[in-house]
Amino acid sequence: MFLLLHLAPLLILTTTLFETFGNLDLATLQLLNGNRVTDLDFLLLTLTITAYGLGALVPLCLYLAGHFRRMVSLKLKAYQYVFAMGLNILFIGLLKYTVDRPRPFITHESIEQIAEASSPSFPSGHTAFAFTAAVVLVLMFRNSALRGLILTWALLVAYSRLALGVHYPSDVLGSMLLGSGAAFLSTYTFRKHREQFYTLLRRSRNLRLVR
Repeated sequence: MFLLLHLAPLLILTTTLFETFGNLDLATLQLLNGNRVTDLDFLLLTLTITAYGLGALVPLCLYLAGHFRRMVSLKLKAYQYVFAMGLNILFIGLLKYTVDRPRPFITHESIEQIAEASSPSFPSGHTAFAFTAAVVLVLMFRNSALRGLILTWALLVAYSRLALGVHYPSDVLGSMLLGSGAAFLSTYTFRKHREQFYTLLRRSRNLRLVR
């Protein structure tokens, strides 16, 4: 009885916080979805597609650049990028149907669906892919202009998922963390075992080592 008396206020507080957070989550989505510039819907749809397109294009470009310029470091970056994406896909696969959150346009009639979406809402695959790509490239290259450009692109992809009405803000925020985590984990792994990876790549082909 004593334990219940102390747990009851905590349960009430937790329930209230979750309800408040849920209301804020929905209100933010309604604001972004309902007040978007509809003339830009095609641009948002195009932008959101790039999240997956970049995932395939970047490692290919890095690998080919490393091949033709005979640079082990660029090839290693391609593998690092692919490993980060693999981790990202694993995280998404584990969470999508475990959480099994309905899409906002299914649960709330006030949300207008602009993009096609059939899988569960959390996490946002497009946002996770965009932030995996952006963060791993930021960690790879020191160019300030490139870093600013790629992070801006990732944020715009995240915004597009909200404006198009297919994700809650909490889906997007969680996916930003998920994608960034995959990028950091991949970078840590490849930096820790860099010399071993360099040795393996140099043995496979007679390449010039340029770091």
